Amino acid sequence: MNFLIPFTPLRQRRFRRFRTAVILLFIGAAAPAVMSAAAPAPPSDKWFVVTLGGTPVGYVRESSLPNSLSGAVVSESEMKMVLNRLGNKVEIASVSRTEETLEGRLLSVSYEMRASQLSTKSTAMIGNGQIEIRSEAGGKSYTRTIPFTGVLLGPEGVRRLSLEKIKAPGDRIEFQTFAAETESVSPGSQTALAWETVDVGGLAIRALKVEETLEAAGAKSQSWLDEKRESVRQEMPTPFGAAQIVASTKEQALAASGGGSLPEEIFSRSIIKTNVRLPRARTLDFLKLRITRRDPAGEWPDFAGPTQKAGPTTPATMEMELRRAIPPAGARRPVAVTDANREFLTANAYIQSDEPELRKTALETVGAETDLWKAALKLRRWVADHMHFDLGIAFAPSTELFKNRRGTCVGYATLLATLARAAGIPSRVDIGYAYVLGMFGGHAWAEVLAGDTWIPIDAALVGPDSADPARFFLGRSSLYGGGGSLTGGATQQLLGQIDVRILAFGGPDGRPVEVPENAAAYKIEGDSYLNPWLGIGLSKPEGWAFVKLDAVWPEATLVGMDGPEGAKAELQEAYLPPWLSPEEALRQALGRQVPGGKERRIRAGGRRGLVFETPERAALGLPDGPEAWVLVVQGKNAGRIVDLLAQGLKISR
Repeated sequence: MNFLIPFTPLRQRRFRRFRTAVILLFIGAAAPAVMSAAAPAPPSDKWFVVTLGGTPVGYVRESSLPNSLSGAVVSESEMKMVLNRLGNKVEIASVSRTEETLEGRLLSVSYEMRASQLSTKSTAMIGNGQIEIRSEAGGKSYTRTIPFTGVLLGPEGVRRLSLEKIKAPGDRIEFQTFAAETESVSPGSQTALAWETVDVGGLAIRALKVEETLEAAGAKSQSWLDEKRESVRQEMPTPFGAAQIVASTKEQALAASGGGSLPEEIFSRSIIKTNVRLPRARTLDFLKLRITRRDPAGEWPDFAGPTQKAGPTTPATMEMELRRAIPPAGARRPVAVTDANREFLTANAYIQSDEPELRKTALETVGAETDLWKAALKLRRWVADHMHFDLGIAFAPSTELFKNRRGTCVGYATLLATLARAAGIPSRVDIGYAYVLGMFGGHAWAEVLAGDTWIPIDAALVGPDSADPARFFLGRSSLYGGGGSLTGGATQQLLGQIDVRILAFGGPDGRPVEVPENAAAYKIEGDSYLNPWLGIGLSKPEGWAFVKLDAVWPEATLVGMDGPEGAKAELQEAYLPPWLSPEEALRQALGRQVPGGKERRIRAGGRRGLVFETPERAALGLPDGPEAWVLVVQGKNAGRIVDLLAQGLKISR
């Protein structure tokens, strides 16, 4: 199965010397733009160490230099961050360059970011009331313009504005900013909180602590500014806890460039273990949840959408009802481009639907099918069949995904959205949480527009039809404004910051099932494991012991058992591709568990199943609608052990 706990790249709020790794900020001001009282900063070259959970994971280098020929101030920023997650190395790097007048007015910006093999580049030229943005990825370029009013300031202009206006705790300035990653003009603010003494490389520095906000980013950060209003320390929320960026020596910063392996508990922040397991999650029609913020401060974002509805809300909790979207009948492809759907049908730097080979594949896959939803399902199967899960790729443009066919669920969603547009189907990408194997984790999926209805469609967590309601979105985007248009806002506010409790669920075969507040996830009664929510039980023979009772994704184990002479057994949940017959899908699942195993039939749990076995390993598979139960055994005479344990299986649904 393919699932992602997405890593949202570090957002360095560069209201001083810092620049975001993914959202590049250019600060404008609602206050007067004349700041002649402050002198320009001298040439500088500063280094910072980036840490997560106390572990150094990368560095930032900031430099500023007046350009005597053009009369401009040139600021450059370089960031590199390396993380090891779940045994995979993830590297994210960016380089940016800004030019501004000596008065601080922004002239131009260039930005390059790499979170996969290919990098994406953007250049913004600031004109009179408009910004021309040129984006490049995979040898293709796209240009558009956006309007603005007022004045945009560069990093030096912001430093001078802060030095002039912020003197003491309580002082506040408001900005108009240009967020390059979202390609949007956004308001922001900075509020002085207190003077504090900060330890920077063993030196005690008096610094002004400020709170910074940016509407486009959606989350607050805190910075400590020295007397020149240069940042010496910064903290900001990430899905893996607070990140720190601290001034350092060049040697210390470069030493951190190799990255680090974060403690398991850091990654577990993005995994939300559920109170009960959901049966046949991919076929559910209804789900009711209670979402709890770990930090109740702040406001809830707008979750409204055709598939999700917010219920009773307090500052700390929100109830949410989720329902499956039903594709409307009669929607046809290709869809004509209009002003209303243009950004969902045309190519951009990430959704490169104009790439000839990709477009050819999309059209060959859908063939003569004019029914929009049936064509979308064909494209979903192509992505599910051809993509391979790779946690080492954070975010990639579709040309890279199509060529290498590797990525996380963000890659699956991006490629599916791209193929859809190439076939004349409007599309966008969602990011949020989805349920799998006992937990909610960060996930991404696509949506296609059928008539006037957006329909979720998922090539990584595949169900029989439209994407199930065991998910809720935090952000959604055409990616017309870059990757930051997907990962800002509510995604930054809530990813890794919430807990979820299942209150009720229901599928096509019955009424919603209510989950009491005191409900247990399972029961152990004597020698039997019972899971009433999944409708399955397993009794252990004498001499065996239950283990791994509380495993969640990436483990597929529901319950494990240790037996005599080192024998081990695990009862696992398995999702089956809906386009295969149950028996064919089951054979593939068992073949992965026991390569080259001899096949035989068996009856267990009141139904017919298959066994693949070798002398030391065996697996029993029992189909259960769109899923299967798989009992995996390791040990001498593994096939005989399977027969013994199968006698204790009881399936009640």
